[in-house]
Amino acid sequence: MAKIGNDRMIVRGEQRADDSWLFTICYTAIFADADLGQRFDDSVQIREIHCPERPQRAYECPVSFRATGHRVFRKKRIVVRGEDYDADAGLDTVCAWIRLHRCESADRIDDEQHTPALVPCGGRAHNAIRRRAAAQSLRC
Repeated sequence: MAKIGNDRMIVRGEQRADDSWLFTICYTAIFADADLGQRFDDSVQIREIHCPERPQRAYECPVSFRATGHRVFRKKRIVVRGEDYDADAGLDTVCAWIRLHRCESADRIDDEQHTPALVPCGGRAHNAIRRRAAAQSLRC
């Protein structure tokens, strides 16, 4: 059974000029001998951790790949559009959920894991930290 390695992480989250965000997520897919040569799909969903009242975005369209070895490095780039969050407030702390499954069995997920949390540069929490640091630097 295929598994997602424990090296999963959001490498970068950057806000773009059109108020969308580009996230780069990396992980290693781990395969058993029986999985080698088989086709798998993976997809990613970016979730805000501290905003449960907001509807979650859907998983991105799955991307197929072949299990060419016991460990296959995967790099995903995900865009979160500006209309999917409050552009004035920015994004809060986020994590990426990664879903991995064999192509033939779309209804059965082999593994699903999340990355550690990331505070995107320009997000609400990042802006609050920046305001606090600026206020402290102004103190006499």
